[in-house]
Amino acid sequence: MQMTPMSYVTPSNAFEDPRCRIDYQARYYPTANGQAAPPIDATGQNSRIVLEFLAAYYHLNREYQRLLEIRKHPDSPQRREAERECLQAVEKVLIVRDRLEDVYAPLGVITDPVVSEGFTVDVSIKFGNVDAAGRRRTDLYTLTAYVPIPMPEGAKLDDLPMKIEGPGFNGEY
Repeated sequence: MQMTPMSYVTPSNAFEDPRCRIDYQARYYPTANGQAAPPIDATGQNSRIVLEFLAAYYHLNREYQRLLEIRKHPDSPQRREAERECLQAVEKVLIVRDRLEDVYAPLGVITDPVVSEGFTVDVSIKFGNVDAAGRRRTDLYTLTAYVPIPMPEGAKLDDLPMKIEGPGFNGEY
């Protein structure tokens, strides 16, 4: 059964784990941080993110294997056309992978594939919401900034339509 590349994985709740598919081939599924993937039914946010990235790299590995098979055939117009289509499929999977990176980058997710002979065998995944020991960070941080805003000439702070509050402000200007 041939899948269209864009149906592989999307950064959404509609994620489909390739391990559920009848045509799943375990040799193309990479590990995550040197360990087996989380279970298919994992519900934790970080585990779901790991599964989405592993699925993207799985599909990339499958397309790469398809490309290698096509390149074994003698050069012909049919082979060149098949190779072109395969390279387009690889590009589409890379676009999906890049979208995942864009979606999860604000959460502090950093991925780095480990490649051997053209295949991604492991994906190093780091999360901004866990410390170096893997413990979830629970501290809340308050950030403050000093932003000078020049007042219009002749204006008084009391005349401006704004409310000033915050630590260290005692009501005096």
